[in-house]
Amino acid sequence: MKLTIVNPWPFHNHLLIGTTEDATGHRHSFSGVTGPAIELPKCSELGHVHEIYITHCSFLCMHSHIIKGITGPPLWVSEREHYHRITGFTLPCLANGHCHDFSGVTKSVYSAGCD
Repeated sequence: MKLTIVNPWPFHNHLLIGTTEDATGHRHSFSGVTGPAIELPKCSELGHVHEIYITHCSFLCMHSHIIKGITGPPLWVSEREHYHRITGFTLPCLANGHCHDFSGVTKSVYSAGCD
């Protein structure tokens, strides 16, 4: 029998933190917040993801980048606590068009439940 953890807190957001990969000799850090949970089809057994709202990277080398994307599915720490990995690409820099890969994690969310 396979244990499927149902999202005990469907209306929640996560804080997110991460860094970009090196591009043209520099990298950026970022932080932000996700949107609410987006439930995936039940047949996928993956649970939910979150949209990464527009987040700006640190201002370095006279420019910044915008990050927008989708988290991965939840990684459960316990039956009531989970976090998500985030990966993707920044939007291009207006000065010279370069981009960065980025990665990081969301802060875990703990659902105290209503029992």
